[in-house]
Amino acid sequence: MNRTFRGFLKAYCAELSGMRTTSLRRLCAAARERAPRVAEPLLLLAFEEGREDYLLKLAEGSRLGEEWEGVAESIREHGGVLPFLESGEAPKRYAAVLDAYRAPDDALAADRRINGLLRTRTLAALDAAGMTRYRLCKDLGLNAGNLYAYLAGDDAKVSRATARRIMEHASAAARETAKG
Repeated sequence: MNRTFRGFLKAYCAELSGMRTTSLRRLCAAARERAPRVAEPLLLLAFEEGREDYLLKLAEGSRLGEEWEGVAESIREHGGVLPFLESGEAPKRYAAVLDAYRAPDDALAADRRINGLLRTRTLAALDAAGMTRYRLCKDLGLNAGNLYAYLAGDDAKVSRATARRIMEHASAAARETAKG
């Protein structure tokens, strides 16, 4: 996935607020009135855009403004948003934003590891069954280029579900061959 933390924050604020905007003014109003969950990523977004002073001025005099002042000071002390979030000193609600940013990457890495394990079992089952890769493509209706690349070691060419389907089909063919 090719996304920046700033881009993620913009999309995350829009999602949590239920609004299609990146306006700090409108998002700040939403955080104070009806969407309190947007408060943490909104402050981080303001820092990423270099507009934290503007956001703090918008929230001045409110409970949210007081909280943001304290967190803003910590962000400045750590030299930026990411060092602050990675320091272990960030409040859990703020650290959760970084976790949300990293979660899809972690899931993708896990899928690729599992695909690698499934590929090993698939290749063994194909050998045991005497089944060709072409036959596997035809039986499952898969794109030959993607299947060949996957079996050659490119774990990104198929989804986890497809890799499992491929392995299960090859294993079933191997069992049938073993029965004789």
